Amino acid sequence: MAQSDRIRTDQLSRALAAERERAEKFLWGEMAKLGLRREDGWTITEFTREDKGGTQLVLRPMHMRLKAPEGLECVVGIVEDGGDIEANCSSSAGDRPVG
Repeated sequence: MAQSDRIRTDQLSRALAAERERAEKFLWGEMAKLGLRREDGWTITEFTREDKGGTQLVLRPMHMRLKAPEGLECVVGIVEDGGDIEANCSSSAGDRPVG
């Protein structure tokens, strides 16, 4: 791998990690408003998917026995064309960018 490719990969990795962290903080904030606490067994699950020419990391609340609220999630994605990082969270208040 060329030095410039390695530098770009490192930059994307740091940017993705920062957006993922912002998304997780957003979700915990929204979950707290709904009374969904770690102490009661709530956590945030993550999975990846391919979409629109890029890879997305999806974060959602999860409980082993209780149903998670509809529509509460954050999607952080890498757009393959330009290598840009996009983040969007949705809750009962509607979609909003993270950051």
